Formats: sequence, C-alpha cells, structure tokens
Amino acid sequence: MNKNVFQKFQPKAKEFTDSGLSNQVSNQSKRLINPDGTFNIRRTGRHPLHELSIAHSLISMSWPRYLLWVSGFYITVNLIFALAYYWIGMEDFMGVVASNKLEEFREAFFFSAQTLTTVGFGRLNPLGFWVNAISTLEALVGLLTFAIVTGLMYGRFARAVAHLIFSTNALISPYKDINALMFRVANAKNNDMSDVEVQVLLSLVVFEDNRFIRRYYGLELERKSINALSLSWTIVHPIDEKSPLYGFTPQMCEEFEAEILVTIKGFDPTFSQTVQTRTSYHYSSFVWNAKFRPAFRRSEDGHDTILALNELSHYDLLPAKN
Repeated sequence: MNKNVFQKFQPKAKEFTDSGLSNQVSNQSKRLINPDGTFNIRRTGRHPLHELSIAHSLISMSWPRYLLWVSGFYITVNLIFALAYYWIGMEDFMGVVASNKLEEFREAFFFSAQTLTTVGFGRLNPLGFWVNAISTLEALVGLLTFAIVTGLMYGRFARAVAHLIFSTNALISPYKDINALMFRVANAKNNDMSDVEVQVLLSLVVFEDNRFIRRYYGLELERKSINALSLSWTIVHPIDEKSPLYGFTPQMCEEFEAEILVTIKGFDPTFSQTVQTRTSYHYSSFVWNAKFRPAFRRSEDGHDTILALNELSHYDLLPAKN
C-alpha cells in the first residue's frame, strides 16, 4: 500500500462508528462480507458440538442440502439397526425369505425401515428377546426423529426469507453533472415486499498513527427507502464533495481496499414479518464509466410489465471522456 496516499486522505464525511465491525486491519480478513451476505468470520474456541448449531443449520441451509442431510440420516440410522439385527441373527425372525447373507442383510434393512417409520407390513416378525428389545427402541427413535423433522420442516416453511437478487457489479456512472455509485436489487419471488429500506456503508483501510486501520462511512443515498419493491431498484449514492468517495480513482479504491457494505430490510406481508438481507461490493467488482441497461419492459400486448431478472446485472460501457 502507498502510505503517502493514505496520509492525504481527509474525508469530509463523518465516520460511522456503529457498524459492529472492528477497526483492526491485521485481525480481519481483506473482505468483510461475502457476496451472498454472510460475514467472513469463522468462530472457534467452543466445544465442537456447540459450534455445529445443528438446529440453526438445518433450518437455514438450502433445501437440496437439507434433504440430503435428512436422507443421509435416515439411511444411516437404518443401517445401524440393520447391522444390530443381523449381528443378533436372522434366525430370531419369522418370515425371512433369503438364500444368502446379502439377502439376509437386505431383509434386516427393510425391517428396520418399516419399524423406524412405524409402517410394519407384517411379513417379518421378531421372535427373540433382543430383536424385540431393539425394535422397540427403534420405534421410539423413529417417533422422536420424525417429530423433530416435522418441527424443522415447519420452521423452514414458517421462516420468512428475503429472496433478493443484487447486481453482480457496482457501477460508477455519470449522474447529474457528477458521478454516482450505483447498484441494483430486485425481488426474486412473486411475493410483495413493502416499506423497503437500505443502508450502505463504505469500508476503507487508511494509514493513521503509523498503522493501518479500517474506517467506516455512511453513504448518503438519492433514495434510502421505497414503498414497494415491485420492480428493480437502482440504489444511487451521488459522489459529491461530501462523499468519502469524492475524487477517488480505480487505483485509490484498490489502495484503500474499498468495500461497499449493503443491508436491506423490508416487510413481507405474506408472513407478516420483517426480513433482512445483506451483500457487499469489493473494489474489484466496481465498473467505472458504465450504465445499467433497462431490466424491465412492456409486454407485447401492453398488459403486463416484464421484469427480466437475468438482465439485472447487464450494463454498457460509456465512451471515455476527453
């Protein structure tokens, strides 16, 4: 980093001190927030079981991953009980149809699945004490497991989530005889979002008192709230003399390790809950002297407005200024 550049930086904007993030550069990663909105933080120092946060993870993870976890747990439990039945001996069962060891284990596995789910088709019956004891235990495990899975399913469906799509890049575009920082956001779901508010912070690494520290500045926006997010919303920060980005060049953004931290919250009337999401734009994703293409248009019959979510990030580069 060029220390001389940092020493010349004296923004007129007031520093934002309530970000909840540290000013220590040496103790933090270069990027504070990932594009998907997760903080670039990994917690250690607790018992491994506490760090897992199983219930929270199962509710918040994606549906494909959740279904994979549930399926894997279901198969694993059945394999464990099937091995127990097989180890005791299949001669303690009545109705076994098998001509070799593999078919015997198959019978044990499917008996386990029928017991765990309390289906019990009835062809295979336990006779011995130990297989009856294990099948009784498995029935209890099945009842508790499916009660937990049902609760998790309810929690996943009842949890309101903001399904917002952000533009891939933030643009530095001409705006009312000056430049402005711009990025776009749209609702990816068919549900409505109302009373939508946005907060945008700028993170800069500056050199002060012979050390590098991180400073945060709130960015004034052309519009920080809207009544409803029905179309795409272009969020604009005018880069005037009061902006901490005033006079910045692409080289300065890199030297200051500029990062735009975005938090959006709104009301979801479907769940009657307030939802929130976040993202960030690293200086490497800034595009200078460009403008966004329109992301919505009128339908051919003129009846509807079409919002093309796959075109939210499309932009055009503008001719270079002389």
